[in-house]
Amino acid sequence: MTTQATVSLVGEVFMATLGDGRRIRQCDLRRMAYALFSAGVLASDVRFEWRSGLRMITAGQQVSLTAEIVRLERERLDLTVAA
Repeated sequence: MTTQATVSLVGEVFMATLGDGRRIRQCDLRRMAYALFSAGVLASDVRFEWRSGLRMITAGQQVSLTAEIVRLERERLDLTVAA
């Protein structure tokens, strides 16, 4: 079962709230992607949130985060197939 995540930007820190209530904080998009992937979040289950008081995550940052999770998903699939 996959977990959903909502990602927002607070100051310079990316913050993800997972569907089960856990929170992940990272300053780097690649590390955030790896942390989300490790927590069982698929690229299709990532949502981005903006509200008053938060910085907006740019479209480029959204694409970068999603693309990195997709890369990790493919890498895992390749390892599974190779085994």
